[in-house]
Amino acid sequence: MSWALKLFFCALNLIFISSRDFYVCADKVSVVELTSSWTLRNQNGSITASALKIPISVYSALRTTYGDVLQSKNDVDLRWMSYDNWTFTRHFNVNQEEMANVNAINLTLHGIDTVATIRLNNITIGNTKNMFRRYDFDVFRYLKQENILEIEILSPVWVAQAIAHTQLEWGLKAPPECPPASYRGECHRNMLRKMQMSFGSEVGPAVPSMGIWKTVTLEYYEVAILHYVDIAVEPNTTHWNMDVHAFFNTPLTHDFYGNITLFAPDLLEENPYEVGLTVISYQSPKVKFMVPVPKESVKLWWPNGYGEANLYPIFVSATCWATSEAPQLRAKTVSQQLVKIGFRTVELVEDLEEGKGRTFYFKVNDVPIFAKGAIYLPSHILPENYDDADKLEHILRSARDANMNLIRVWGGGLYESKSFYDIADKYGLMVWQDMAFTGATYPVVDAFLESIRVETSQNAKYLASHPSLVLFVTNDEIELYLVSNKASFGTEEQYKRLENEYKQLFLGTIKPELNIISRNSFDPRPGPMISTPSKGVEENKKDLPLDLQSINYGDVHFWSEDLDALNPDIYPRARFISEYGFQSLPAIISWNQTMLENDSLVELIKHRQHDLNGMEPMLNLIERYIPFRPSDWEYKIDDLIYFSQLMQAMAAKTATDLFRSQRVNYRTMGAIYWHLNDVWVAPTWSSIDYYGNYKLLYYWSKEFFSPLAIIALYDASNRRINITMIRDEYKEYSDARKYVETINVYFWDKLLARKTLTRDEVLELNSVQQRSVPLDDIIATPFTVNNSFLEFSLYDAKANLLVSTFFLPSNMKSIEGITDPKITVEISWRYCNEDALSLKRRIAYSLLVRVHAPALFVFIQIVHPQIKKYKLSHNGFIQAEPIKVVHLDYEHSSECMTIENENIKVQTMNQYLLAEAEKKAKMSAINARRRRRRRKVEL
Repeated sequence: MSWALKLFFCALNLIFISSRDFYVCADKVSVVELTSSWTLRNQNGSITASALKIPISVYSALRTTYGDVLQSKNDVDLRWMSYDNWTFTRHFNVNQEEMANVNAINLTLHGIDTVATIRLNNITIGNTKNMFRRYDFDVFRYLKQENILEIEILSPVWVAQAIAHTQLEWGLKAPPECPPASYRGECHRNMLRKMQMSFGSEVGPAVPSMGIWKTVTLEYYEVAILHYVDIAVEPNTTHWNMDVHAFFNTPLTHDFYGNITLFAPDLLEENPYEVGLTVISYQSPKVKFMVPVPKESVKLWWPNGYGEANLYPIFVSATCWATSEAPQLRAKTVSQQLVKIGFRTVELVEDLEEGKGRTFYFKVNDVPIFAKGAIYLPSHILPENYDDADKLEHILRSARDANMNLIRVWGGGLYESKSFYDIADKYGLMVWQDMAFTGATYPVVDAFLESIRVETSQNAKYLASHPSLVLFVTNDEIELYLVSNKASFGTEEQYKRLENEYKQLFLGTIKPELNIISRNSFDPRPGPMISTPSKGVEENKKDLPLDLQSINYGDVHFWSEDLDALNPDIYPRARFISEYGFQSLPAIISWNQTMLENDSLVELIKHRQHDLNGMEPMLNLIERYIPFRPSDWEYKIDDLIYFSQLMQAMAAKTATDLFRSQRVNYRTMGAIYWHLNDVWVAPTWSSIDYYGNYKLLYYWSKEFFSPLAIIALYDASNRRINITMIRDEYKEYSDARKYVETINVYFWDKLLARKTLTRDEVLELNSVQQRSVPLDDIIATPFTVNNSFLEFSLYDAKANLLVSTFFLPSNMKSIEGITDPKITVEISWRYCNEDALSLKRRIAYSLLVRVHAPALFVFIQIVHPQIKKYKLSHNGFIQAEPIKVVHLDYEHSSECMTIENENIKVQTMNQYLLAEAEKKAKMSAINARRRRRRRKVEL
């Protein structure tokens, strides 16, 4: 029989199993999603909801009646929901004829949040205790024609408290017990395998959710179901080998038979590739096989900025039956998986350097990569909303556009959705995956460890094939928590218990389970690394290290809110900085969407400020450089938003510039800031707020992460400017390029440079060059550090500006000669087009920004009641030329809505510095008059 004919029958939902001497016609495994028509009630039946569609939580189901948990102070006002027990109910029918054609039916719960009892037709069939794992229940014998499914979810707050009390009675206290008071959270989050930030965190509200956060399905099948396909790739001299592991789920207690076919239309000349008849062990239901692919058929997958992220679809079909006899006609024996893979190698290079520790950097396709990126939080505090396609696309596309190449998925959140990793694959964003553990110790009892073992196994297999996945880290900041808080744990014996339990969980349970996706002959990815920060993978093979923040090993997290964040000397010259950041406020457009009519913005900001030190660190940093009294912030919110975003951007640029400048000889090879996105509107460290609006940090990150970069950092010890030129780029051939390095000197009251210095430079691929220039050689009479500023640029051979950075030689409060730039913004061009996929109108504008003198940190905001999210090409910039073009984009659901000049709000630092100078002049005049009066009195 021809394969064309077989494929025709496949289209009719029939599959042909080929072996040596027979063909069998079989059906696919049938999967029925129980998506709609759910009801909800609380424990005493006083609150109900109906016609619900999953995924959903109690908070989402009751949103229309009681309000959105993310509005106003509802994180506290609606907390009562998490103190009750809730039951989701679904009535459904089963086709008796279909049951007759199968031997097994699974009720599969892909994600229940979190502790629940499952009843089918009033019979308890099982329990769930881990939101991160899939639960399969064999329900064949319980099903009738008409059925009732009940999922009773217990209050996570009271369950966690009960477990903690039991642990305490056993002498097994697992700190910390409660979050800081500023979180307004709940205690004992570490007692549950639940998203850790749902009990409260520094970046989000406490929303102890309960719900069905993934799909619920009935799976009709004969013998086994193909759940996961892990394809690792390894090159040799002529081929790439696809090392395929197919993982099955089966209720059988004896071995069974399978036939596997693999379709790779873009890679293999002959499709499909057949494994043939295979005996599969019921104890470890897995099939392994190797498929060679000629190298000439393959284009490599590259991280963003280094080449294309090429992907290839692979379709795997498995047919399983119980005995050596062929399965019955129309038996549901066929299950299938579609994965997209990328061909790449990845290493974590940890070479010993005598007296300097070990290097720590990723090498992809034999090319060293400086990791540039941010930490990703869940896209929503309610887990059922984590897979919002538009939101994921916006956040990750924004990361790509900002020249990031690595996203760290934070351990306080989730294992993300398939959509998330698919988008990361598509955009060449490497993923550093924290396992879902953060900043706490965890109970080490057999049932808890077994639950975590299954959680690890399922999620490892679920993620393994994604080329973007470059590193698993088993926890976030738990080693640091243990070492830093040793004195608070009591006796040395108690500390040793916690240390041993840590090793039992992360080294003895999670790390071995991750080996399920490793290979004996090669490593598809490095690691796992045990914790972040840590001394890396190699050093963690030894005992628990004490100097976790060593600058010579592994990765470090940098936090120091009381230091001057614009001083590059405060930052560690470490191997890899995997967490650093500065706080700011989101735009007023986002605050307006989260406030209720009677809310006070000041009180809401205070309510949502979760930093342990409150507003003080943010205000102190602002006060260092901007004429702004911290005590005035409650009366000047608009100013505070501008100032906080500006200082956040300036601080992050200073830190990142320093880290990138240390790239020489692989000294520092990663800068990952905290954090990319938000779960609510609040004072946080993000660059993209909850509604998707960009802070100044985001706009600046596009420049300080630029593949071609010029960096200027002041060395106060010798009054020199250290200039670093970087070219993060890879090609298969040598490509040295000539550039013209230019230093422009400007007066604060005059447009255009008044002094220019040039120098020819040559940069190789993926290289860095440095030189040092005395500040006094650049700024000499008539220029001073107070009346001038500098611009460092790189031009190509045709005098095209490629990249530039400004350098302020003095504190903004010391600037002299600054004047009113007479800034205006004119709408010069408008375009409107309907997006065929989203049916939304995309509206684009070109804005002409005109100035008559240098404008310091131009901050543009769009203020319009119907515009909730917008994007600018530039923001927070210094404008030293008469005209600058800024592009504006936004969407509207129904019309080509227009804006006028009055909808464009512009702020510059000029206005504040001039106002301060005027105030000082008035005070000086007043003081002079007082002195004259005193002299007259004295005479």
